[in-house]
Amino acid sequence: MANITDHLFTPDGWTIIKDKYDQSQAITEGTNFMVGNGYLGYRGTFAEDTKKEYVGCIVSDTWDKADGKWEELCTVPNALHTTINIDQEPFTVSNNTFFERSLDLKNALSKSTVKKVMSNKNITVKQEKFASYDDLHIVAMQYQIISDEDTKVMIQTGIDDDVWSINGHHFSKEEKLIDQEYIGMKLTTKSYKDEIVVLKKNDIACKSVKQDDLYNYYECELIKDIPFTFHTYMIVVTSNDFKDPLSKAEEIYHSIKDYHSIKQKHMKKWEQVWNKLNVNIEGNLVDQVGLRFNIYHAVIATPLHKSLPIGARGLSCQAYQGSAFWDQEIFNTPMYLYSWPNVAKNILIYRYNTLKGAKEKAKKHGYEGAFYAWISGKTGEELCPDFFFKDVITKRDIRNHFNLWQIHISPDIAYTIHQYYEVTKDEDFLLQYGIEMTFEIARFLASRVNYKPMKDQYELNQVQGPDEYHENIDNNAFTNYQAYFTFKWALEYLEKTSDKIIAIKQKINLTHSEIKLWKDIKEKLYLPKPNDEGIIEQFDGYFNLESIVPASKVTKRLIDPEEYYGWPNGITVYTQCLKQADTVQLFHLYPHLFDQDIVQKNFDYYEPRTLHFSSLSPSIHSIVASHIGYIEQAYKYFKKSLMIDLLNTNEAVSGGTFIGGIHTAANGASWQMVVKGFAGLTYEENHIELDPHLPHAWEGLSFNIYVRGEQVSIDIRREAIYLKKTDNNNEIQVVIHNKKYILKDQLIIKEEKND
Repeated sequence: MANITDHLFTPDGWTIIKDKYDQSQAITEGTNFMVGNGYLGYRGTFAEDTKKEYVGCIVSDTWDKADGKWEELCTVPNALHTTINIDQEPFTVSNNTFFERSLDLKNALSKSTVKKVMSNKNITVKQEKFASYDDLHIVAMQYQIISDEDTKVMIQTGIDDDVWSINGHHFSKEEKLIDQEYIGMKLTTKSYKDEIVVLKKNDIACKSVKQDDLYNYYECELIKDIPFTFHTYMIVVTSNDFKDPLSKAEEIYHSIKDYHSIKQKHMKKWEQVWNKLNVNIEGNLVDQVGLRFNIYHAVIATPLHKSLPIGARGLSCQAYQGSAFWDQEIFNTPMYLYSWPNVAKNILIYRYNTLKGAKEKAKKHGYEGAFYAWISGKTGEELCPDFFFKDVITKRDIRNHFNLWQIHISPDIAYTIHQYYEVTKDEDFLLQYGIEMTFEIARFLASRVNYKPMKDQYELNQVQGPDEYHENIDNNAFTNYQAYFTFKWALEYLEKTSDKIIAIKQKINLTHSEIKLWKDIKEKLYLPKPNDEGIIEQFDGYFNLESIVPASKVTKRLIDPEEYYGWPNGITVYTQCLKQADTVQLFHLYPHLFDQDIVQKNFDYYEPRTLHFSSLSPSIHSIVASHIGYIEQAYKYFKKSLMIDLLNTNEAVSGGTFIGGIHTAANGASWQMVVKGFAGLTYEENHIELDPHLPHAWEGLSFNIYVRGEQVSIDIRREAIYLKKTDNNNEIQVVIHNKKYILKDQLIIKEEKND
């Protein structure tokens, strides 16, 4: 595990620096220092690296099932592969006399400088890479060599087609494209027969010696202390974006004239990104850089070019199949909703585009409506296998039911649809996409509930909540409340007077009897309430399980460190120990649903019983702790979540399975911990609400949000809160510490006390 002292940060809070090379950190640093643009992700490796160092360019919308079991995105041949030889001695990063690598978050540039002695000469090599945010198909590299003596250098640069891939080789056909103008490859995937074209372009001002297969060789004369710089480019185009990907790749190839002009356009785009998403933390450089690091990775994992999922590992590797989980809506979308609404809309349109797959899944299992996949890729069909874990004692596969019982994914999507509508009032989206999805989700839930005549109530039985370790449970509180609100919103949408509503009802054949059933379920759905001690039972019978506090004590019962903790016979199943936030998650999504006293009692009860064995858990505990005034505890969880990737606090390989890569849920949640947690931002019933409590480690906090098409700048200091609105035509109601104000253009609220 890395330590924060292993990193250096520039004083402006925009650059992360590592000054030590550690080969054992190849997986982690390849992830942390990667570049990407939502279309592709290029891992933060060095130009001479190969698949042994986990080089990978992962491309969106290229799902393929190489091994017949795991459908994952493809890694493509590496067209930036470059090696140099000084007097026939190959340059490598190891055995250096000076090492520094950096990630310029502001401009999305990954850089390195390495000095070493080669053939009795002091050689310096500098590399810089970026995945263009202006033209998403280009990854560009600048390579610079400096020698303290005149010398010759041989440069070998080409396409390394020996690809690192987790679950097998994905190409049924590989055609080499070699002519006088360029080298490249045209690949065809096995499952969907998608075409992927990879071209390489060089800009090297020295003698071309030869071309050998997919490589070009150049011989250059280095003059003492004068830098020699060259550029090389990787172009990636797929048939999912262009009918003739080769023609498009050739067009891009010819459009590349100058590295610096491409870089300037790229940097200008990132300036626009940060104008939307940047959050300023005053008084704590480490927290500031850590927050920007997470936002950067959230952005490069998010497709903008079309409606595709945000993978649980983004485009940093193939783990988790490049597919959407509930993380996408609950952890990633809120940042975009308040900062870049069009991206939030794009994410939800992906769910609309996979509505057919959700309906097919429901039908397959005997239900109606839309049962969204737990792991959703290209089509929305379920990619989660029935058998994921292995019993290390018996060596038998364990049947998990993530794909069948963790039904809250569907109402989680309905929740996000409603949140999007409330913040944006985008009626067109609601009528074109959102209402139909919500109706189909309500229809699924109506076919999934069980009516108990003796109780005259509806229940959701045989489910699995966010906890995940406890399967086959009844009436998970989080799931039941999410279902209840789905019915509530569906019925509210039905009250809209619009020809489009009528058309939607006709399109999906929504009958009066179904609507009547929805109303009955809404009125009679069992919603677990606080008991006499104020605690909401996570699921039926949870209180009867063995109470182990703190939850970490349960790990002493392991026979083998690789044991799965959960259902059916893991060490947590008959205890109250849970994997991650479950009931506490409910308080995050609905901060005003229960009195603060109830939230506090439940947090106090569930927090010590939570193992936090998921990157999703610390952020939710941070946010809820902020809401109940546990600021230092909130800050502790903030730091834990913020540093999951930067400090490599999670395993890259577990039980022989590669699970490395960036944690996009934690990346997206970093924004929420600050803005929805410490700033206490919510938006409901047509007003902005703020309840800020700054950690002692901070002096101030500022950010921008967009609500109903207007930008509001918020600056929180210990002595005052400053709000400014860009459009002075409309007024916005603001509630700060439960007091109402009207924001016309500017508003200053003096703080009597700010913890």
